[in-house]
Amino acid sequence: MLEAILTRLTVALAVILVVAVIGFFALRRVFLRTAERMAAIVDRSVGGVAATASTRIARFAQARGIPLEEAQRLFGAHIDRLARIMDSAVALPIVGRIGLDAVLDLVPVVGNFAGAAISLTLIARTLQYGPPASLVSRMLSNVLVDVILGGIPLVGPLADLWWKANDRNAALMREFLDSRG
Repeated sequence: MLEAILTRLTVALAVILVVAVIGFFALRRVFLRTAERMAAIVDRSVGGVAATASTRIARFAQARGIPLEEAQRLFGAHIDRLARIMDSAVALPIVGRIGLDAVLDLVPVVGNFAGAAISLTLIARTLQYGPPASLVSRMLSNVLVDVILGGIPLVGPLADLWWKANDRNAALMREFLDSRG
């Protein structure tokens, strides 16, 4: 009798665990699709209003006395390093890579805005290299989605695990630099 109960409990626990894992990945997929749609809507709404660049990457390279390719490499490495620290510094089993942004989001309100401030510095640094307004708009929409979703209680930490605005922005900037060079 006791063995039958233990067997049923073990099977029930295994089923619950499998359902939980499947639910986690299904929720992640739905979340990412929704967040990408939100970012696209914000990008269309904002348009490219936010970007005005005063200096181009060629001027930066010339001022430093380095070749353009080296300036792009240095800048790309800097942006990638900041994005990695914020979004994917540590690998955790099952959860994946997390960074400082997810840790900051555990502190209610203040952590979310501190993460957003760091994300905005990444965008501010890209402005000196003259990205097009549409690129800056997409980058700002990624950060805005991160802030909005990160501000929802209980969902916020998951949002920072799944919606990696800084990694997305670094990839956008890397793509821009590669297309120029």
